[in-house]
Order: sequence, then C-alpha cells, then structure tokens
Amino acid sequence: MANLVELKNVFKIYGEGLESEVRALDGVSLTIQRGEFVAVVGQSGSGKSTMMNVLGCLDIPTRGDYFLDGTDVRELTDKELSLIRNKEIGFIFQQYNLIQSLTVLENVELPLIYQGIGADDRYDL
Repeated sequence: MANLVELKNVFKIYGEGLESEVRALDGVSLTIQRGEFVAVVGQSGSGKSTMMNVLGCLDIPTRGDYFLDGTDVRELTDKELSLIRNKEIGFIFQQYNLIQSLTVLENVELPLIYQGIGADDRYDL
C-alpha cells in the first residue's frame, strides 16, 4: 500500500537564483501513513505554513517529489489539483478569510455550491 503522504527532498524557494532568494523549505522529507496523526511545530518563519500549502496542493514544490496516495502531485493539472483540494484534503487556515458580504451559513455552504450540490441536498449532509 502506498504512503498517504510522501515528501522526498522537497524545496520551496521564492525568488530562486536572486540575491534575495528565500528557502522556505530546504530538503524536507516526510512520510505519513494512512490513519496517522501528525503535528507540525516550529519557530516563526521555519516553513510550517509553506509546508502546509504544499501538502494541501495550494502550492507545488520548487524541487523534490510529493506523492499523495501514490500520485505524483507535480504531474497533476490545475483542475486535478482543484479536485483534490475540493474532495480529498481539508485544513483550517490560521487566518481564515470569510466573505464578509455572506452570512455564516452562506460561507459554510460555499464549498458545497462549488461542488454542484443543490440547495436541498446541502442541508442533508
């Protein structure tokens, strides 16, 4: 059985090659088995948020390999990554961005609307 998450020597470099380049991830390797609970801790600026963005398919590594349930994430299209974010992976942002013009219920319903789930069915979930 494939690992649920596998990072192999992953780098995320902003401004690569520039004098001001930032190595947010610098050779991270990690394996997570299905059913495992993992906590990511570290000092401010250590790359925790960057790693979560990579794991959540919001960003892709500059270098290295990321396999999600055996699939090479770097080879997925934007649409396929979007489907993974919509159906497979979920996490709660530290700084959530609610749409202020919507009610709480409408903000909660929004992902279901994007999935094409009708109004009557959204209340049955």
